[in-house]
Amino acid sequence: MKEEEEIEQEGFAKMDGETAAFPDLLDFEFFVIIFQNPWEKLKLPDKFAKLLDGQEPREVTLREASGGRHLWDVEVLFDGEGRMYLDRGWERFARAHDLGLGNFLVFSYDGDAVLTVKVFDGSMCRRHYHNDDEESGGISSDSCSKNSISSTGEMNIEDALTSQFTVTLKPSHLGARQKQYLNVPPAFQHAHEYDSRSEVVLRMRGEKWTVTLKHNIRKGGHRTRASLRYGWHQFCVDNRLGVGDVCFFRALRGDAVGEDHALKVEVRKRDGSFID
Repeated sequence: MKEEEEIEQEGFAKMDGETAAFPDLLDFEFFVIIFQNPWEKLKLPDKFAKLLDGQEPREVTLREASGGRHLWDVEVLFDGEGRMYLDRGWERFARAHDLGLGNFLVFSYDGDAVLTVKVFDGSMCRRHYHNDDEESGGISSDSCSKNSISSTGEMNIEDALTSQFTVTLKPSHLGARQKQYLNVPPAFQHAHEYDSRSEVVLRMRGEKWTVTLKHNIRKGGHRTRASLRYGWHQFCVDNRLGVGDVCFFRALRGDAVGEDHALKVEVRKRDGSFID
């Protein structure tokens, strides 16, 4: 246990600067190494639990970073002494993804109690899951490669922060037509140069919607947070989106220089069904 605590502290020592940059926890990352039975409840770092003080979730949703559509609802246990665990529901996730001793898990907090998970095996290579078979987890390969492009044109960037992001729709996303907007996470925005883009294309169900990017302007003319603005309302109306629906956005590779930047969108409705 001492070894586990030392590794945990070392991992966070390298991330203190990043923690300060994300006071609302959006884009916060941490890792966990499995030292004990992988199917028992999983202890998360104390620092992450502390940052959740006052907004502790009763459950979180896990999503494997390869982009699988299956989501795993897992109950969260706080023991009253500052320790946080993934409890009921974790065993199903662990078995489906064939987790074992020595596996290295990297978690990214996407906001709205969603955790994206990347799994590395004992060789320290990333394990990819390409389908949503609940029993087997769809294990297909181990890979140490980065930034590969699939035959469908989707970007399989190793770092999930720059290839995809997740948003649970709230009233602010679906309010009056003139006021609807959806903020793009800073890491994704910077990776795809949204500061210099004026619009993006959303693709779903074989159709596409052009959406204007609105930029907040600081004094001096510097652009800050980018938001999906004009055209977002029509996308929501056409796809009958509502509060509580979970939207998954993934970057698509353009076939030519200067082509509009496109995002593939998948949606999990509140009843658990998917549209894509």
